[in-house]
Amino acid sequence: MASKTSTLDGIKITYTEGFNYDECNSDSLSTGTEGQDAVWSVESVTVVDENGDELNAHELADYLDSDFSSINYSVLEIEQIIDVDKDSDMETFTLDIDNAPNVRFTGELVANAASSDNQAIGGSYNGQTGRWTELSLYKTKGGKFICHQVGRTKRQDERDRFSGKVCETLEEVKEFFGHRWLSKELYAEASIDDVVEVE
Repeated sequence: MASKTSTLDGIKITYTEGFNYDECNSDSLSTGTEGQDAVWSVESVTVVDENGDELNAHELADYLDSDFSSINYSVLEIEQIIDVDKDSDMETFTLDIDNAPNVRFTGELVANAASSDNQAIGGSYNGQTGRWTELSLYKTKGGKFICHQVGRTKRQDERDRFSGKVCETLEEVKEFFGHRWLSKELYAEASIDDVVEVE
């Protein structure tokens, strides 16, 4: 049950209704007064009609503004279950980050791009034998972007380097990855415009 009480100068008017919802499903919230014996109650005042007959609380309600019965259910904290389509590409990822907590999320890989440590591969060669870079862009089921960069190495005296960032907007994504040729390959795969409009 939920109720709303309005008071003024000692007069108290209370409206009561029932509500129900399925667990973890905020869209299922339903409200109403069907089957209730007492919907309205009035205290400390007697109201009569033009014939001097006392109006009961329900009859009095016909003269009240709708604000008296508008109950705000936004304060209800209904847990939500987000169903992920079994056919979607969403999965749970855990990304390594150096000098910061690793990042775990459920989402999908949007795009990736990688250079090569092999000079023979041509345009993707990064200029350093034994080293290459991998860029990945993810989108979480909540709509955030996860940027991840891995500096790979085959050199015995070096270790792979990991960096990443959780971003709210594509502008933040571009701030993280920058505008080098490998980043532009990533943007192209993700259908992200990396241009400056000039009139």
